[in-house]
Amino acid sequence: MSSEQDDTQSGIISMITSPSSCTANWFIGLSTWGLLLAILNIFGYVHPSYHYSWGGLFTLEFTNVAYELKSDSPQIVASDAIFIAICSMFAYFGLNTHAQSDDGIAGFFKGLFVNDTWPALASIGEGGIQRTLAAWCILLGFVFYAYHGISHLSWMDVGAYSVSIAFIAFGFALNHASRAPEGEDNLD
Repeated sequence: MSSEQDDTQSGIISMITSPSSCTANWFIGLSTWGLLLAILNIFGYVHPSYHYSWGGLFTLEFTNVAYELKSDSPQIVASDAIFIAICSMFAYFGLNTHAQSDDGIAGFFKGLFVNDTWPALASIGEGGIQRTLAAWCILLGFVFYAYHGISHLSWMDVGAYSVSIAFIAFGFALNHASRAPEGEDNLD
């Protein structure tokens, strides 16, 4: 039983330290977003009147208070440093996976902008109406989140997340559906 637990634990650690390409993309995306929020939080731009404590947010105020009144100068607390370290660690694991691939890290960043999804913004012929709708949904989701965060200084607003995630998730689903192989005409 002990060796099975060791295998499971080493498997989980291995999945985190050397993730698959898809998981590495998620690591990079979420950790970049976390680092952006942490930097905005330190300088007081994440909310109009509060400074968030990551330790308090993630432990539901078990360890400390989640919301503190914002001061005029940049604030950094221990939970900010820990959150930045965790986000940086996951970004490293994701980037390390892409560094070991044939295209490297440069290929990963190039693939974010040069792919078959973004040309569908202007042409239905680039994957059909599904891919065009997918590209517009993804773009609108990110633009709405950035606009709402910049204009209202509310980067951690549940309403903005709800609207953005609905657009982005629907866009990803449509994008993957546009790549599904054609089914058979006769379903008998």
